[in-house]
Amino acid sequence: MFRLAIEKALNHMINVNSINIDRLDNSLVSLYVDDIDLKLFFLCLNSRIFVIENTENKDANVDITLNKNAFLSLFKGTSFEDLIESEDIEINGSIKTAQQLADLFALSSIDIEELISQYTGDVIAHQLGRTIDRIKDASAQDKDSFIEGLKNEFTTLLIAPSRSKFFKKRAS
Repeated sequence: MFRLAIEKALNHMINVNSINIDRLDNSLVSLYVDDIDLKLFFLCLNSRIFVIENTENKDANVDITLNKNAFLSLFKGTSFEDLIESEDIEINGSIKTAQQLADLFALSSIDIEELISQYTGDVIAHQLGRTIDRIKDASAQDKDSFIEGLKNEFTTLLIAPSRSKFFKKRAS
């Protein structure tokens, strides 16, 4: 589900901003977030990005390794250049492909809340955005709990919203 959400977000960004990704056509980009052991593979075909499992172990054109804060900051519009300068990202392979991907992110940042609101409505999207921010802040102290905390809070928010940390703080 996470891969699908990332894929939809990237393709939405491409469509809304009329971004031409033909230069990335037939490229395979490996992205690894080391803090949370997350590995994503982006396959660029026919002006779309597909987030796939690399079950055939195909060689990627570029391998990008970064920490979770750098990964999340990509969706807030932080450029690859800024991440490289702060040494939060490591790139191995085709620098040209990495730069083209950096250009893609530089053209537009993703407003996660806005994207989610198209499917869930403004109230739920805003609550989810605030919950993700709280989990991210809490996980700064405990790196291992980020994904587990995100999964638990998201499940609680969807199944029993009144038990969510978001509502507990509002009731106080």
